[in-house]
Amino acid sequence: MTIFRPIRNLIIITLLVTLSSFTTIQPSSAQSQTKENQTPQDPATLRIETELVQIDVVVADKQGKLIKDLKREDFQIFEDGKPQTVTHFSVGTATRQANWLRNDSRAANKSASPGPIPTPMPVNAGRYLVLAVDDIHLKASNMLIAKQTLTKFIDQQIGSSDQVAFVTTSGQIGLMQQFTTDREALRRAVTRLGVVTRTAGNAFEIPRITPYQAELIEDGDRDALEIAVQELMAKLNLDRRMATTQVQASARGLVQENRALTVNTLSTLENIVRDLRALPGRKVLVLLSDGFLLGGRNNGVHFDIRRITDAATRAGVVIYSLDARGLLAMPDTMDASSPGFFGTGALAGIRMRIESSSIEAERDGMFALAEDTGGKAVFNNNDLNLGLQKILDDTESYYLLAFEPTVSYRDGRFRKLEIKIPGRPELKVRTRKGYFAPDDKAAEKAERDLAKAAEKDKKKTPEKLAAEAKTAAEKQISAGLSSLFQRREVPVEMAVTFFNTSKEGVQTDVFAHMEASALKFQSVQDRRQAGLDLIGVVYKEDGKPEQSFSETLNLNLRPTTYDVTIKNGLTYVKRLTLKPGFYQLRLVARDAGGAQIGTASHWFEVPDLNKKQLTLSSIFFPAPDQADLKAEAEPGKPDSQVPGRPTIIYRRFKSGSTFDFMLFAYNATANATGATDLAVQTQVYSGNQLILATPVKSFTTDNQRAVAATPPIQNSDGIAYLARFNLDKFTPGEYELRLLVIDRNAKSTAKRSVKFTVE
Repeated sequence: MTIFRPIRNLIIITLLVTLSSFTTIQPSSAQSQTKENQTPQDPATLRIETELVQIDVVVADKQGKLIKDLKREDFQIFEDGKPQTVTHFSVGTATRQANWLRNDSRAANKSASPGPIPTPMPVNAGRYLVLAVDDIHLKASNMLIAKQTLTKFIDQQIGSSDQVAFVTTSGQIGLMQQFTTDREALRRAVTRLGVVTRTAGNAFEIPRITPYQAELIEDGDRDALEIAVQELMAKLNLDRRMATTQVQASARGLVQENRALTVNTLSTLENIVRDLRALPGRKVLVLLSDGFLLGGRNNGVHFDIRRITDAATRAGVVIYSLDARGLLAMPDTMDASSPGFFGTGALAGIRMRIESSSIEAERDGMFALAEDTGGKAVFNNNDLNLGLQKILDDTESYYLLAFEPTVSYRDGRFRKLEIKIPGRPELKVRTRKGYFAPDDKAAEKAERDLAKAAEKDKKKTPEKLAAEAKTAAEKQISAGLSSLFQRREVPVEMAVTFFNTSKEGVQTDVFAHMEASALKFQSVQDRRQAGLDLIGVVYKEDGKPEQSFSETLNLNLRPTTYDVTIKNGLTYVKRLTLKPGFYQLRLVARDAGGAQIGTASHWFEVPDLNKKQLTLSSIFFPAPDQADLKAEAEPGKPDSQVPGRPTIIYRRFKSGSTFDFMLFAYNATANATGATDLAVQTQVYSGNQLILATPVKSFTTDNQRAVAATPPIQNSDGIAYLARFNLDKFTPGEYELRLLVIDRNAKSTAKRSVKFTVE
């Protein structure tokens, strides 16, 4: 690693796109949009025009070991018992997704087929993992264990290419749900987990009735009723008639609450799974729960599990269930020290039978979710991290099969799927159990409704139509801000950095880059015109909005500028002033002409320099060869050069090349002579594995002189460190650069990290 000479530009603080003029783009001109700027097809996802069913399949031997050497001809598919022809076959792994097919339905007026919908976004190389914590049903003691388990899982078990999202069935952790590789954001999500307080059925009530017992009472189980009546008569000295009436009323209220909680839990899971349909590739959802009831003896009364099975088939989601209670030798309610314990002899025997049955009843839903979507249910395991590791191991390899049904039933009924391997009957095949067929009647009704709405639109005033268009755009933007994953109809990438200046204090800069080729340009005389709405919302860690911004970029480009813009894209920079804290920025870029959106999100921390502790700025990537950035795209300046993809955002480097990086240290402690003594070590990680650590070296005087003349940091009160990193021995892949800075005077340390890619 070597120190390099001064560079001309470091931090860009203005919009890096120069527009020749700012003319508003009218939606009524959409008919003149050019066809040459269609969103480029992602080569990892093929596009076909047909109606098909795609299912991913896991195959294991009797010992549970995955089988990875099967071919297309080894498989047979049956729908409702009828053989189907495998039209597509692909193999996927934990680090390489299978080739999923995009599916464009042949008939636009028919409801969608079970395959992934046509959405122009790339397939992630690794796994998409959704960690779903059922905080509605988890007990406080099990939640504590779950939080410890998930923290270890984040730190030690997830892979470097895994995208992880956190959700809760109650929605309590809010914004902590999007897919991310940011382990700090995931750790913070874990710390915010808590249980949902139930209003009925606690252990201190008299009589003590469990949810399962309440459902048995509602179903007419005399034993379940009798033990509650006996407890009420003994403890409150009520006669049998009054005790029976009170028990039945309590049971009825508990059943109603339990039904609402179960429906809320499963509806949340269904919505999550359905929302994932727009994300190509295989997705894994891990449900961590104490279990829930589907409806007493009549399983499925509360919620039709097949709805989630159907959603999983359409979205390419496989569900794994992990019982947070671990190994249950005896229900905890049978402990004599339990506050709700009551009964001896025959009554104790009845309660034991009911409580033992409740364990299996509460697991029925978890088992069905996993079994019917091709996953596994992990029960009776006191080591939850071992259970999570089993799930990761089980997702190491899978097969993707697709078929076009020989008979296209469009009656909305549930179609059963079965996969067989005739040549190796000893193998176990796990996949989804089926899907709901499209419903022509429902589709025709929807088409009639659209026709009626179109007729009504003809009678509306332009003002009314404009107001409705505005409302539709607001809904689209709101959906983009709340999306579980990055929307890429308009590809957007983003980075957020912070540094401190002596004049302005702590500054937070937002860098965003949009692919201009995704925009719908219009030809107006000798110009190309398009409109791009940018909406950003900064949320605090608790999910409450802290700050927002909104503006429209009206592009009116000459042919030469248009060509460069299409090639290099648009770079946007916004400076924010924020109080110290941990934030998430969500950005939506909406194409005004094509009504398509792109989204990006980024977690970042604004440190409190007033604490006088050693603090580091973000890590920057100077680009000394881009002298043209000095112009900084003055508004109205005609046809200036549009910069390419900023290194600060993409951080992609060729194998064997070098890159420069820089950061600032603040609040360094001075000794008696006024001198600071800072040292730095550069570390590089691949996933959780440390692959490089340089010797500790001092911030040098030469280094400080080198950066002193580099604008705009001459106004900074921090101490700068610049270095050059050599990639000669790095193979292509994802890496993390970590800088450990040591204040030898104060005997304190600070860290800063950033991810980069070697191509």
